[in-house]
Order: sequence, then structure tokens, then C-alpha cells
Amino acid sequence: MKLTVDRSELWRGIDTVLDAVASKPAQPLLSNLLIEAEGDRLTLSASDLDLSMRTSVSAAVAVPGRTTVSARTLAEIVREWPEAELSVVIEDGQLVLSGSLGTGGGSGEGRYSLAVASPEGFPEIPESVEGVSIRFESGSDLDSQLIRTMIDKTSFAVSKDETRPVLNGVLWGIGPEGMAMVATDGSRLAEFRQSGVFFEGGGTTEVILPPQLCSQLSKLLEGPEELISATLGNSRVLFDLGHTQILSRLIEGPYVDYGQVVPKGNENKLTVDVERLLPAMRRVSILSSSYTHQVRMSLSRDNVELTASSQEVGGEAREILPATYAADALEVAYNSQFFIDILRKLESGEAEMELKDTATAAIVRPAQQSEGQELYYLLMPMRPGG
Repeated sequence: MKLTVDRSELWRGIDTVLDAVASKPAQPLLSNLLIEAEGDRLTLSASDLDLSMRTSVSAAVAVPGRTTVSARTLAEIVREWPEAELSVVIEDGQLVLSGSLGTGGGSGEGRYSLAVASPEGFPEIPESVEGVSIRFESGSDLDSQLIRTMIDKTSFAVSKDETRPVLNGVLWGIGPEGMAMVATDGSRLAEFRQSGVFFEGGGTTEVILPPQLCSQLSKLLEGPEELISATLGNSRVLFDLGHTQILSRLIEGPYVDYGQVVPKGNENKLTVDVERLLPAMRRVSILSSSYTHQVRMSLSRDNVELTASSQEVGGEAREILPATYAADALEVAYNSQFFIDILRKLESGEAEMELKDTATAAIVRPAQQSEGQELYYLLMPMRPGG
């Protein structure tokens, strides 16, 4: 193997796949990057067996080849290397990285040699998997931005409890009427629905996306790459972003029947400005219990009162905000941290809350939603004073 590559391109490739390197590898080879050089591309791959990522960057390849090298070591060297053109070559069983230490005369030269290992046995990322395929088009109803938004608005609500694996992921369902993503940890629930016909063939397909996959996909979609396709198989899902592919195992098992917990009779409606409620909730929560994070909300005509008390600090907090509310007076209590997470996802504008009583979950949604979209959150109440 012999090639030259811009340091910025090499680092971009390494940084793209680095999070897929196993932190505690089941086998030593999984702590390495697979490096393949052919034509005018340098391809880098990483895998922890559950999540595999592959990306390619521009390079001038003189001699094609493939090998593996320590991912963390190579990443640390390239991260610290100044912008320059680098030479990568295999010499005497080692990968040699060399080049100038910056632009201009007198910048100096660097040369690093790293042990390599045979690529035999490194997990291969297939070009395709069997399953339902969905195509994405930039600027259409189904594009990268939609998927990124759906992940962002829901994935924060997944459970951290490892005893119920299905709740650790995001349910992604696609059917004749559109698609939805759902996440819940039992105390809160997030659902984002987008209407539309996104694949032909009828029926419904549902998979549970692991949180690490959601995180990596969202990170990639923040950059210049666009999602081209996704293939949902029985046990794996493959996302194609052109120069980058992500293959992940799915979380197995039926998802909970979350529709049963969505209340139908919440007739008390509160409308309040998010840019008022969010900072107020943050301030009042400072004096909430460090164990329960409880903030009480007292609703009366045209205002909402937030209160909290802390035995640890020995203090109380109280704020009154203007709001639109015309039903009977009601006092409810919620975990302020969960509520703050939800308000952050609403971002701005007005929040609408649908309530019933102190024991029934509240439904929180943005007052204004884009056509064809429905976003709502479910928040379980706490016993006031508990």
C-alpha cells in the first residue's frame, strides 16, 4: 500500500468511524481500523460487531492494499498533525505515516511507524442487506433532515434500564399512512409522526433502533452528507450516505403497546409561551428535591404557578407566569428534569398541555406544527408533595 492524502481528509474519515471502534473489544482486531486503498479512494472501517461504519475519502493511491492498524493511536497522531499532505505506506510490516509539519518552508518533517495486523477476520460491511428499502431525496417530504429531526425529537426519551432492552431503543415504524418514531422510559414518551407514502408494497414495517446508531446517524446528518437509502432487515439495518455506510444490529423483541397509555380524555388545556416556561422551570427546579426533582404546577384562570421546595437547602421557589387556561383549578406535579428535556425539544413558540387530573399523564405538544407532522410528548405526573 502506498498513497498520499490530505491530513484534513484523513482526519475526517477517521473521525467519522472512530465511535464504532469497540471500547472493550471481544477480540483484539476490533480495536483496529480497517484501511483499504484503491483507485482514488481511501476507505476506513470500524466495528464493535453491533455497530459497523465505513467511509471513504479522496486519496492518490499509487499501490492499492488493505491492512488494519490501532484506531486510537492513528487517530491521536492524525488529530495533532498540522494541515499538510501525508504519505501512507506499508514498509517492513508497518504502516508509515510521514509528511511536513505544516505549510511553508522550515516547517519540519514527521515520520511515525505503527504495527499493523492482518485484515483477515475483520467484520465485513455488506453493500446491501435483505429487507424493506426506503429511498431519500433532498428537498422532498422524505429527506435527511426529516430523519435527523425525528431522531432528535424522540431519542432522548429512551430508557437507561438494561432490564427492558426494547425500551433502550427508538421504535421506527413505517406504514401506508407514513412513518413514526417513538421512545419511552416509562415516565415520559415521545412520538413524532410524518404522514406520506414512503415505500410501496403496503403493510407495516417496524424496527427498534439502538441508541448508539441513533447518535451516530444524527451526528453524520449534521454534516454535508445526505441520506440516500435505508434498508430495514429482520435483524440488521443499513444506512447509505453515499461515501459512508452504517450497519447496525437491531434491538429484538416486540415493542410495548404504548398506545394504551396515551390518555383520551384530557380536556383541560393550558397554553403557555415556551420561552417563558422553560427558563422559569429551570430556575424553580434549583430548589426542588435533589432526589425527586419535583416542581408543582398550580393552574388557575389565565396563569400557571410553579413552586418547589428543598429540605436539603432549606428553601422554596415560586413563580407565576401568564398562560391561557379556562378550566377548573388544578394542581399537578412533574419531574422538572423530564419536563425541561421536553420543553427544549419544543424549542420555541407556545406549548399546549392537555391535562385531566393529578394522576393522569399530561400530553405536551407544540401549538404550531408543520403540515403532515404530529409531535407530542407524554409526561407522567408525580404525587404533589411526594
